[in-house]
Amino acid sequence: MDSFLLKMHDAGFDGSVLVLRDGEALLDKGYGPSDREQGRPNGPGTVHAIGSITKQFTAACILKLQEQGRLKVTDLLTAYLPEVPADKSGITLHHLLTHSAGFPGAIGDDNEAIDGGEFVRLAMATPLEFGPGTGYGYSNVGYSLLGLIVERVSGKAYEQFLHDELLAPAGLKRTGYRIPDWSKEHLAIGYRKDGTRWGTMLDHPTVNGAPGWHLRANGGLMSTTHDMAAWVEALRTRTVLSGASTKAMFTPHVEEGEGAGSHYGYGWAIFRTPRGTRLITHNGGNGVQFADVLWYADEGVTVVLMSNANQRGMQDIAWDLGRMVFDSTYVPRLPEPAKVLDGVPEGPVGERMKALSAIIGSTGGEDELTAWFSEHFGPGFLNDIPMDQHLSVFKRLRADIGANRIDAVEQRGPEEFAVVLVSARDQGRWRVMMQLRPSDARISGLGVEAMP
Repeated sequence: MDSFLLKMHDAGFDGSVLVLRDGEALLDKGYGPSDREQGRPNGPGTVHAIGSITKQFTAACILKLQEQGRLKVTDLLTAYLPEVPADKSGITLHHLLTHSAGFPGAIGDDNEAIDGGEFVRLAMATPLEFGPGTGYGYSNVGYSLLGLIVERVSGKAYEQFLHDELLAPAGLKRTGYRIPDWSKEHLAIGYRKDGTRWGTMLDHPTVNGAPGWHLRANGGLMSTTHDMAAWVEALRTRTVLSGASTKAMFTPHVEEGEGAGSHYGYGWAIFRTPRGTRLITHNGGNGVQFADVLWYADEGVTVVLMSNANQRGMQDIAWDLGRMVFDSTYVPRLPEPAKVLDGVPEGPVGERMKALSAIIGSTGGEDELTAWFSEHFGPGFLNDIPMDQHLSVFKRLRADIGANRIDAVEQRGPEEFAVVLVSARDQGRWRVMMQLRPSDARISGLGVEAMP
């Protein structure tokens, strides 16, 4: 495992990794720098952002309040938010916990300094994507609403209740937003894919000492590999939640999309391994930092990975490590070096690149863009991000790039390409990262950055 991670570091991975089997550390190490400018290394004690892994802590807060008799997961949203309109009056806390309420994935930027009252007004004015309880749609919005309910029911700030009722009893001293006494030298600095410094969660706007409500309670917590392993152990031993609560948390309530092969519990995803055992897991990331927790609940194995330099194609590292624990013959595939292609490739891949260049250079309205998305985006990418965000991004691309030509193409993986566009307006160069579905070359991911 260490040899594999050293090779992944050479390919761009920086972070901290812990692998436990029956409480014994098989691997406990850092790779690369936590702060490139200061030369500080990643290690077991490095504090990283854990992104959407935050959701399981919010779910645990709701279950703790239920244990205290202060709410029930079957309660309607209207019991706690009196401003709920008719189309959302049937939403229960269970729907929010399982991403089955119908809210879109997001309704604003993570770093916007929005307070709770304004967030609720915005959420209540946002149309649902499906009727409550009739589908599954991963939603940060729902978990932020749960965080607000924690505050209204407990009378404490979200992080304070989480700390007092769960983190402190579990022995987690280095997990939170602001309550831990963070030492700057322990915080991992996030770096974008182009190598520029993003900073830490504390370098971005806050509201009353925590992220704004587009992110609070659904993401943004910071932690260490050891704290996350201790959290899993606290759940396993029923240290912080009752047996009934932990059973509810790890029940496969809702299938994560048709044919997904996994279900969502409360803040965790539940899989069945090829051995017929349970894999309980969740990851989180913001495009810069990434974290993954895999708990093989019936086999005594926990894998915790945290990265401050999230490179494309590296989201499966923790899964590779888990497979290596159970299969000593397994050799993970390493990232392939980028290959410069001789122009735009023939076939569906090249046609998709030409179509992207053309739509960025077009001046058509929202109807044209919406129709283009439906034709060229894979269903997951189309549905996981609200339409208004897709539209906003492409309107920005049109403003920044406009009419253009394709100057170069790199292949960075079996389905990943980098396309360099040159703006006809000012000769500015832009790199567009395209993730394409292998079945039909429809776009399943996009990233854009200006080039020097």
